[in-house]
Amino acid sequence: MKLLLNTLLSLLVFLSLIAIPVNALTFDLIAPSGQLQSGQDVKFTINIDTEGKSLTSTSIGMTYQTSDLEYVSTVPGNTFTTITTDAQAGGKLIISGSSTGGYSGSGSYAVVTFKLIATAPGSSQLCALFNPVVPSSPPAPTLPPAPSSPPAPTSLPQTGSFAETVKNASLGLVFFGLAAVGFLVFKKI
Repeated sequence: MKLLLNTLLSLLVFLSLIAIPVNALTFDLIAPSGQLQSGQDVKFTINIDTEGKSLTSTSIGMTYQTSDLEYVSTVPGNTFTTITTDAQAGGKLIISGSSTGGYSGSGSYAVVTFKLIATAPGSSQLCALFNPVVPSSPPAPTLPPAPSSPPAPTSLPQTGSFAETVKNASLGLVFFGLAAVGFLVFKKI
């Protein structure tokens, strides 16, 4: 029984050493409540939670129904000091926030104001958030490769990386250890 407990304790210590922390950034869209009338301004609040990570800048995308809403303005919430909005075609906004001192925590990221221009009453999803993926640089044009003779092999081809191999080997040992513990437990039953 002591061997089993020692093995389980060793396994738990090993698993705690290979745990990888994950930092996430979450945004929430808070829609206005109650009855809305055509012609009135409606405010959507975007909340942010940095999950403990300190940020000096970030951005979020927002889509809206152009048949129902007309973009008016964006103002900063209580988290980032500067908010800029890039209004794009097709009912898309890219809202970027920055703060020289950085921000960590949760709060109001921005308040986006629209004018309700819908002509008929109804219910629909007026807005949604998305992750604006901006490429760091445009891809360079490529030229077709010139025909050449293959080089003489100097070493065997390699795939993957050493870190990936170590990680996979560690996971294999963990599963082998679990199988051994299971075998010992069920052997005594």
